[in-house]
Amino acid sequence: MSTSNKTWFIAGTAVSAAALVLWQQTKTKPVVRNGRTFGQQYGPWAIVTGAAREEGLGYGFARQLAGQHINLVLVDILGDELEARAETLRQTYYVKVKTAVIDLGQRDFLTQLLPVTAGLEIGLLVCNHMFTPKDTPPILQMDLETHHAMIDINARAYTTLVHTFGRQMVAQGHGGMLLVSSQAALRGTPYTGAYSANKAFQMMLGESLWYELRHANVDVLVLTPGLTHTQGNDLDGYPPIMMMEVEPVVREALAGLGHKHLVIPGPVNKIMQFAAAHLMTRRGALIASGDLMAHGLGK
Repeated sequence: MSTSNKTWFIAGTAVSAAALVLWQQTKTKPVVRNGRTFGQQYGPWAIVTGAAREEGLGYGFARQLAGQHINLVLVDILGDELEARAETLRQTYYVKVKTAVIDLGQRDFLTQLLPVTAGLEIGLLVCNHMFTPKDTPPILQMDLETHHAMIDINARAYTTLVHTFGRQMVAQGHGGMLLVSSQAALRGTPYTGAYSANKAFQMMLGESLWYELRHANVDVLVLTPGLTHTQGNDLDGYPPIMMMEVEPVVREALAGLGHKHLVIPGPVNKIMQFAAAHLMTRRGALIASGDLMAHGLGK
């Protein structure tokens, strides 16, 4: 393909993707499956992990679920912030909100969570929590203790939650699980390699679960957001066109539940993934990712 044709092809793909996203966002999908509404399929209670930070995806999910009249169990290690978010949701949406201040890196965290959820019919699990060092050191420059802590929180805890509440959903005959992964799961991401590996685990776990549970009336979806305004000014080094706001990311993910197994939110992320998968070699995409990370981190 010539350079000119490739440019027009990418531009056409961008326009098409943007039009498709706008069309999807104007559609209403009140029925999920077998005549069941969103609340019937994914209610009356949802668990959202990593929900304490006001600017985070977890709180974004909590807001939109509360807007659907779903009661909430919010989980995070940041107790004061978590209770502040919970109180705002109670007063704004008039839903029931329970909080569980828990370190999901502890292997016995279920001993703290299960008493909070006892007797509740959990219709949706949103695994959104994540731990990664703020300075994102390269793999060999990060100490081994931090690597193990990341695995405990980002892989072990995801597995524990999915196993525990997934079984409950299968037994009750309905439900959904939404695993928040990342664009970094799709290929190696230099300078955040441990993060990328953890996110790849989450993605593979979720995709496999989607297939295994597709006849059990339990929907599974993996969300792979790109750069999102969840960290204040920490991402100012990246091109603004690549940044998404929390609300459209959450909206597209919830719209995909019961209809898709994977959501890559936003037209720019879709275009970038298409280009990396179809217009580059995997090695070339890896180098481009590394160069972007190096620029964004000022390396």
